[in-house]
Amino acid sequence: MDVSNDYSLNSVPAMGQTGDGESFLICEDGDVKLRILFLGNSITRHAAAPQLGWYGDWGMAASARQSDYVHRLVALLNGIGIKCGYCIANLSEWERCCDDSLLCGRYGRALSYHADVAVIRLGENAPLSDKLAQFEKCYVCLAEKLAADGKIVICTDLFWKHAAFDKFVKNLAEEKNYGFVQIYDLGNDDSMKAVGRFENVGVAVHPGDKGMDQIAHRLFSAIKQKLRF
Repeated sequence: MDVSNDYSLNSVPAMGQTGDGESFLICEDGDVKLRILFLGNSITRHAAAPQLGWYGDWGMAASARQSDYVHRLVALLNGIGIKCGYCIANLSEWERCCDDSLLCGRYGRALSYHADVAVIRLGENAPLSDKLAQFEKCYVCLAEKLAADGKIVICTDLFWKHAAFDKFVKNLAEEKNYGFVQIYDLGNDDSMKAVGRFENVGVAVHPGDKGMDQIAHRLFSAIKQKLRF
């Protein structure tokens, strides 16, 4: 199955990716050296959706929880002696509607998590065709809020290439001295997706284990560079 990097192939709905009251999870066990806030969408965490042929509750299309990019990154950090606590938040509803009141309401507890690093892994569900400027403004406000709280901000571009938004994120990171991780090239490579593992094309074009591992390693490098370890 040859799947191009077509933004429209992501047919997974932005709404209902997690259950009510389940938009974030906090994972800590004992003393930790580093806390990370992951702000994402289905690539970061999607609850079971049998209607899509998806039965996990982790980064969509990874074969297991430990294989999604969040848990691969945590494992990489643990492997060099950096024990992590982390908060995984699915902001797909905010992504879609650009309603910043959600940041203080539904997502307030996640954003107030005392993280050292905030990874913004967002944009695939945003209205980038007709409301790009509006979403970019909201994205800037989110990043600035995290930075003002003392968090090191690391942004990524999109898994499914969107040239205008990808350029915006890269430029923003350079201007504000945020970390930046490129991933759009992964979405150009079907071997990085879960093609052939899921009947639903929207699920299948999500990053598979190989793509998740690549995202994790790139974030790992960015975090090491920012924290100088």
